[in-house]
Amino acid sequence: MSDQSGGEVPGGALGETTGGEILGGGTATRGTATRGTATRGTATRETATRETATRETATRETATRGTATRDVILGAARRAFVANPATLSIQAVAAEAGVSRQTVHHYFGGLRGLRAALAADGLDTASAQDEPTRDRLIDAAVRLFSRRGSGLISIEAIAAEAGLTKGAIYHHFADRAELLRAVARRVSPVDEMRAQIEPSVELSSREGLVAIARAYYAAMRARTDLVRNLAANSSQDPELARVVMSEIIGQGAPLMLAWFGLQIQKGNLRPIDPALLIQGLFGPVFLLIVLGPAVFDELAAIGIRPAIDNVEAYVDLLLHGAAQPDANSGGI
Repeated sequence: MSDQSGGEVPGGALGETTGGEILGGGTATRGTATRGTATRGTATRETATRETATRETATRETATRGTATRDVILGAARRAFVANPATLSIQAVAAEAGVSRQTVHHYFGGLRGLRAALAADGLDTASAQDEPTRDRLIDAAVRLFSRRGSGLISIEAIAAEAGLTKGAIYHHFADRAELLRAVARRVSPVDEMRAQIEPSVELSSREGLVAIARAYYAAMRARTDLVRNLAANSSQDPELARVVMSEIIGQGAPLMLAWFGLQIQKGNLRPIDPALLIQGLFGPVFLLIVLGPAVFDELAAIGIRPAIDNVEAYVDLLLHGAAQPDANSGGI
């Protein structure tokens, strides 16, 4: 092969030059590709960093908006409470704050939570008007439970009896069970019994039991209709049954268990299961109360005085039994 001057260009030189250019071009291509990959990696990391920062900013902004909304609701509640504590309601606060009732519930869980937040904020939320309304609701529930055949009594029925709304009940009571507990405390004879149990510790077993039994019998007789209906409704109302058990039996039984235990420890009574003594002392009277006045009338017609009207004789029977006090007990 010759150049323009007629001289030949060595084939090897041409081959080397061409090959070198090809090899050099390949290396440059790989370098460019490596730099491109590095650039893409950097871009990916930068994108991820920006996205993380954006999410964190959004989270902070959401939290800030949430705090701001809560503060707006609390401010509206404060204004409403200061204006008239008795009219504080979720609906009024929501309207004042310009949010929905659901939003108020979301941040405070209801009126009770809102009042707690106001109290934590320095307001005295124990309004003097609360107790009369609370008592009014309890009185209404007591009236309903005192009526024969009242059956399962709802929150709506109690509110209607009190001339109030259902919301008024949930303003003063967390739920139906709490209202039922308040009713059960009204019927419970525990306070009357406690007033006799504590001073009777220094009395003889007989004198102490007579005092305690009389207090119990008098309390039960004064609440005959309410006790009877609570007992009857408990069979249809599991929630009421649990409340009666915890607030009446659950409160009174430990007091008597402790009293009988002390008398046994002092040697005034022989060792015996105190639970049997409790059932023997209170069970028959409770049964008569539950069965109703017709039973008392029938017993009176055949000359039987119920234990509730014959306390001392009944306590003597419980303490000494029916056997003769001498050795000749007729084989008993």
